[in-house]
Amino acid sequence: MSTIYRKYRPQQFADVIGQEHIIKTIANEIAANKLAHAYLFSGPRGTGKTTTARLLAKAINCEKRHEPERGSIHGCEPCNECSSCQEITAGHNIDVIEIDAASHTGVDNVRENIIENAQFKPTKSKYKIFIIDEVHMLSTSAFNALLKTLEEPPSHVIFVLATTEAHKLLATIISRCQRFNFKKVAHDEILKRLEEICKSEKIKVDKKVLERVVNKSDGCVRDAESLLGQVLSLDLKSIGPEDTEMILPTTDVALVLEFIDFIVDKQVVPAIQMIQKMVDDGVHLEQFAYDAIEALRFMMLAQADPQAKNINTDYANKDLKTIKKLSEKISVPALTKMLEALMARRREIKSAPIPQLPLELFVVEFTATSLSLRDAALSGGEAIPLNGNARQGIVPISKIADPVRYGTASADANQPPRNDSKEAASTFTQTIKDTISSFTHKSPQTTLEEIKNKWEEIIQQIAKENHSLSFILKMSDLQSVDTEGLHITVPYSFHKDKLSEHKTKKTIEKYLTDFFSEHISLFCSVVENTAQKTGNDDELNKLAADFGGEVI
Repeated sequence: MSTIYRKYRPQQFADVIGQEHIIKTIANEIAANKLAHAYLFSGPRGTGKTTTARLLAKAINCEKRHEPERGSIHGCEPCNECSSCQEITAGHNIDVIEIDAASHTGVDNVRENIIENAQFKPTKSKYKIFIIDEVHMLSTSAFNALLKTLEEPPSHVIFVLATTEAHKLLATIISRCQRFNFKKVAHDEILKRLEEICKSEKIKVDKKVLERVVNKSDGCVRDAESLLGQVLSLDLKSIGPEDTEMILPTTDVALVLEFIDFIVDKQVVPAIQMIQKMVDDGVHLEQFAYDAIEALRFMMLAQADPQAKNINTDYANKDLKTIKKLSEKISVPALTKMLEALMARRREIKSAPIPQLPLELFVVEFTATSLSLRDAALSGGEAIPLNGNARQGIVPISKIADPVRYGTASADANQPPRNDSKEAASTFTQTIKDTISSFTHKSPQTTLEEIKNKWEEIIQQIAKENHSLSFILKMSDLQSVDTEGLHITVPYSFHKDKLSEHKTKKTIEKYLTDFFSEHISLFCSVVENTAQKTGNDDELNKLAADFGGEVI
């Protein structure tokens, strides 16, 4: 079975979406029989450049095309029935030559495949058409060799150059072509196309899923159709959001907005508790951070354009209202700093020793030490930036600590101004440290003895998922349980390396959570014990045998 984007590739100009300005111009040229000798199609990937080039080739070589009406594209459509149309559709037409410039960059390829070939008349078509994809990949010498032919080609030759990076083309090449700029396709147009495909495939797909596909495609029709193909490959008659979690990972929008609300309102404890709960629930933290960035971006755009009509989004109306309310509570400088910080922290999640740590750092950065300029202004105070930079929108802790002056508590009109800002700052800082410490360094309720009693059973369960991992765990020694979590030792460094891998560590921690109903982090170190090594030789030999080797 062909992929969705190939199966539903437009076979008529009317099927091309989002590029009406280009289609209409080309149709008028066909109608007036005033074709250019060279076209340049530039624009983002997956927006219809190669497809339009093939349609142009089909239309001008079609054997049964009727004379078109001026101003209408219908008479310019290929019949898709004659031998020429069918051969071009199948990619077998000898007079339509498609060249991938990425793999034919040299001057020799241009001479053999294009320049020499162009001298011969079409075998059976009216025009010989060269479609050169990713033309910017040609070498400078290849471009120079092509220049003369491109400027004055034989009357039976038409060139169509396609590129995603027109700025890399020589000005001499661009000046010899009629240029068309393809643009990203609008949200609603792609959504309508996906709905039509689902209807043709006789599969019901929830609109939320389709909207998620459209947003992930970023205006690229081919990407949207490829993603839809993955969704339809689930082979279900009805597909909902819960069915596509692995293909289109997403986060509960309400959860994201609640998290941002905690940050904006400077609520450090609930925000950190939320992160820990997400870890316990197995939420994909990178995806969560991405969705939070997406929401913050929309907040920023909502401030720049209160109507926000031209922004592609799959938010429900109630979520849009929440986002706009949140955007009113924070200044633009503070919002941009949050965006920059969260983008940086998201990149750190993969490499962090504790995956949730970058998000926790983000929370502390923006709840413990910052106050938006707008918050300060609305509360009747003044915004005092760090390092004298008013654009940063950051206020020192010593200023936040004065709740009367800066609006963080209700003020008594008769109360004299406070002068103990240093003492308040110290108290505030210590409170933040104590709060975070009490939450992030809480000892597990499970004791070492309880883990030892269940350890063999845990290993047996892990063996069902990862046989070799169970052998490593059998050679480990349980040492202690403290505020960090469970500490174990192994006799070999390569065992420690394996247990320290993020995926392996998470697997073990998952079973610990299942058995003891609380999250227990795993920490591993190497202790070379001669007696232990001797006693574990049989286990090690068995492990080596599983991998087809032996201990020497």
